[in-house]
Amino acid sequence: MSKSRAILYIIASVVCIILPIVFNLYHIWDINQPKTGAVGDGKTNYPNLPQLLPSIFSLIIGIGNLPVAILRYKQSKDKTK
Repeated sequence: MSKSRAILYIIASVVCIILPIVFNLYHIWDINQPKTGAVGDGKTNYPNLPQLLPSIFSLIIGIGNLPVAILRYKQSKDKTK
């Protein structure tokens, strides 16, 4: 594996960790904003399990792949020496 591919693998793993956290924090912030009148009736729509599953799986995949990505980067770095 080339060094640039290993770096791309690390970046993809970090993105898979950070994006679900940011999206869920935004979703929680948006839930707590008052919505009355023509926009809504004031009820809050909390996320349910089917809405959270993609974020949870992306987070798990990112956490699982980050150590592998770092190991592959170290291997490619040692191979180029």
